Amino acid sequence: MTPNQLLESLNALPADAPLVFHTEAGPIGDGYHVTELKHARITSIDCGARVAQWDEASLQLLDGQGEEHMAVGKFSAIVRQSIRRVKALAECPMHVEFAHGNSGLRIYQLSGPRLEEGVVAVHLAEGRARCKPALEQAAAGSEGGCCGAGARTQCCR
Repeated sequence: MTPNQLLESLNALPADAPLVFHTEAGPIGDGYHVTELKHARITSIDCGARVAQWDEASLQLLDGQGEEHMAVGKFSAIVRQSIRRVKALAECPMHVEFAHGNSGLRIYQLSGPRLEEGVVAVHLAEGRARCKPALEQAAAGSEGGCCGAGARTQCCR
């Protein structure tokens, strides 16, 4: 999901409804704070020695300790202003950086917001490391990837 896609989804929901992010460990605390929305241009080399480049966006949230959950309208205004000032954010795939209790920051993928009992909920799911060459080989129906033909290391399963 991109910041623009998130905004489009939020526009269809009540602006005054509380926006609550949820992880497997539970909801973000009341009074959470959007610490930053950042754009990054990534250049990487994978375990198959292939260089790749892409853009991505990160939404960093500070866990709250009281008060109220941020309203959909306020959150949307923050994202809109961020996109106006950093235009490259708009169409980048976005992840969320967050930690309950603000310790042990984790990276999450976000689902589309949904209205659930008067609250707009965004569910966050943890990602995992993946071997891109092995995934591409598996998708193509062949074995190998970075580990060579017939290899049985953890990344090639």
